[in-house]
Amino acid sequence: MAMGWDEIESHAGFAGAQARSEAELRPLLDKVKVDSIDPARQTKIISRAMTMAFFAFGGTFFALELFLPNGAVWEFLRFLLFPVLFIAYMAIALFLMRGQLAKLVVEAQARVGIKGEVMNRITAPLGVRYVPAPGGAPKGLEWLAKQNWAPAILRDAAASLNAAGGMDGAVAIVRDSGLLLEGYSYISGTPEQKAKFNEQASSMRHVEDGFEGTRGGLAFSMFEWIESVEDAPNIYHLVIVLAAPLRLHGVTQLRARKYVWPQDPNGTPLEDVDLGPKAFDALYRLRASDQVEARALFNPAVIERVIALAHGGKFRAVARQQHLVFDFASEANRFHLIDLITGEWSDETIRQTHADLAEALALVDALGHAFMLARKSGTSAP
Repeated sequence: MAMGWDEIESHAGFAGAQARSEAELRPLLDKVKVDSIDPARQTKIISRAMTMAFFAFGGTFFALELFLPNGAVWEFLRFLLFPVLFIAYMAIALFLMRGQLAKLVVEAQARVGIKGEVMNRITAPLGVRYVPAPGGAPKGLEWLAKQNWAPAILRDAAASLNAAGGMDGAVAIVRDSGLLLEGYSYISGTPEQKAKFNEQASSMRHVEDGFEGTRGGLAFSMFEWIESVEDAPNIYHLVIVLAAPLRLHGVTQLRARKYVWPQDPNGTPLEDVDLGPKAFDALYRLRASDQVEARALFNPAVIERVIALAHGGKFRAVARQQHLVFDFASEANRFHLIDLITGEWSDETIRQTHADLAEALALVDALGHAFMLARKSGTSAP
């Protein structure tokens, strides 16, 4: 059931939120330019152009493989042609799409700025800082922006995302826990190969809407990352990073019964943990490298609380080193105040953004209470 304004304003820090939205937020949002375009169609056009460029590159390289003679010189030429042809075809596709890309990027940048200003107004009474693009620009975009052939709009987009970035430490903690990989991912190989894949794949993730601050003396960070699923709706992951109640010696992982394990990039051997009570066997699984530590950390009362907070949905958690990291997956795009492609917004998106933030912060409070974390900075034991 959707959270109404009365319920939103009952949360700490949200008193008077509806009146502030009318007096402060709507005038800012009225500055947003709204386009009558279909974002799905625009995405498909750009995606189709890049796909066609990729297949053209593949066809050309395959033809050269067939017709170039054998020999050391020709093998070296093939080695050189692979990256050259790939970059050339991608550059051609970007050049042909430059008009549409320029329009989308320029207007999206303006909308990101206005959204950031509005979100800062919302979070100011909460003592929470809003970060539009945690971790800055994706590494793939940064690489493209550095190429000589890259359009200026790509360089501008990367620079804007880096300027709106922050929370690098929190993003790194989530990456190292293996929770920036898709739920269905399974990577085989050596620990070194898994760690390298995790770093590369995580750097390509679309991360947005970060928040960090303190709640009752407890420091936290959270953000949302988007998992793209072919021929299905995107999956939106709300990730919360908390300090562990003690310095951890092992790795512990928790997941919903019908979800998959996060992958430990370090390849730590993990064994199933049996907590005794069977009431939740159909709802969760727990495994760890240190059975005693896992039982102390994720006791049945804590697991019961996590399951309740997930509302029957998909969840995963990792405890390692000095942090607890939680990942709650949903098809609902949280904090969707403005459509960055079309510029559309409404009274409903304002209310829903407040509701999303109130619920997320209540989630932080509940998790902190469940783990009895110290309400002071520096919660890890010496």
